[in-house]
Amino acid sequence: MVRFGAAIIAAGVLVPVTDAVALWDDKLELFAAQTLTRDDNVFRISSGLDPAVALGSSSKGDTYSTTSLGFNLDFPVSRQRFQGGVTWNKTRYDRFTVLNGDGHQGQGIWVWQVGNDISGQLGYTETFGLASLANIQSGVQSSTPNFLTTQRAFFNAAYLLTPRWRLRGEAGRLKQSNEVPERKVNDTSTDSVDLTVSYVTPVSNQIGLGVRVEDSRLPNRQFVAGDLFDNSYRQQNVAAVTDWTLTGSSHLSARVGSVRRTYTQLPQRDFEGGTFNAAYDWKPTGKLTLIAAAQKGISTSEQINIGFVLVKGVALRPALRLTDKVNIAGAFEYSNREYRSDPALALGVVPNRTDRVRSAAVTASYRPIRTVTLQMALLHETRSSTAAFGDYAANVVSATARIGF
Repeated sequence: MVRFGAAIIAAGVLVPVTDAVALWDDKLELFAAQTLTRDDNVFRISSGLDPAVALGSSSKGDTYSTTSLGFNLDFPVSRQRFQGGVTWNKTRYDRFTVLNGDGHQGQGIWVWQVGNDISGQLGYTETFGLASLANIQSGVQSSTPNFLTTQRAFFNAAYLLTPRWRLRGEAGRLKQSNEVPERKVNDTSTDSVDLTVSYVTPVSNQIGLGVRVEDSRLPNRQFVAGDLFDNSYRQQNVAAVTDWTLTGSSHLSARVGSVRRTYTQLPQRDFEGGTFNAAYDWKPTGKLTLIAAAQKGISTSEQINIGFVLVKGVALRPALRLTDKVNIAGAFEYSNREYRSDPALALGVVPNRTDRVRSAAVTASYRPIRTVTLQMALLHETRSSTAAFGDYAANVVSATARIGF
């Protein structure tokens, strides 16, 4: 793998300074990338655990390589646009070879337009890869590798009712499928409908009201305390939404409202509460961007679905364009994660759990020519927990070379 990475870098160096021959008038890009990563705590185990006992290894860390090949497509036809792409990747570990695997991610989107007032998207996305090794199920973190397939199909449309009023709707389905038997209780199929009515100002600022309904089915029941439980649920969210340019250099987007989730079984798991999600973008100069974000609500990015995680978090993401070829970006995040509604938690089989996760990441990228990107990334992440041995600290460094044609 490392040899192939060197070949990619060499190819980038040998490409002429002038741009490479465009494929299909720049509508199609073929690319290859090689990433080498060093992670000093791959399984995210506690500092209080002996890796020889927990992992059967004298070290918690490992070095692994990821080789990626793929294509991207962006093809306009009159007022329509067809976008898509697929990435195939192969990951190989030096020590923890049980984590070796081949994955992929792909998407296909039709960006459609009818007349001047109606537009939208019809699309499908799919990913297959190793699930996070920091996942918590029923209060416990498992070191068993699990490969996860995530599929999403969606259709949305926006209609300008009048020059000042806009109606937007979306319907979608999200499916997740797990390979490891102990994680199959998290297999889910979620149908969602989203409708938003907004007032649009003459300078395209928006303020409105949004309603979202989700029906989630988990076909594999969970065995807890001698009984089987259905974790299917229905969730409703009502929120005020805004997307507002405050000044020429600042922008605010926010969603503030309430959410209600009801379960098919064990009504003591039901939840109702206030939520918000806000992001403030500030561009003090043409080269510097700062994004500050805050949220409170049910996490939408979990891979464990038998319960939910109530997240309260803040983030700061600066980005600096040093030159036309050199960029530096950072991400500094803190979140309080409260695990809820798992039947094992609701019945008192396992104690309640709350984690606090802090992370700091820096990425530097260099594009010597248009078709070549070299990137270095650093991550430091820590977790503290009310659960015994639920803490961890991890440091990750990676280097990537990418060439496109």
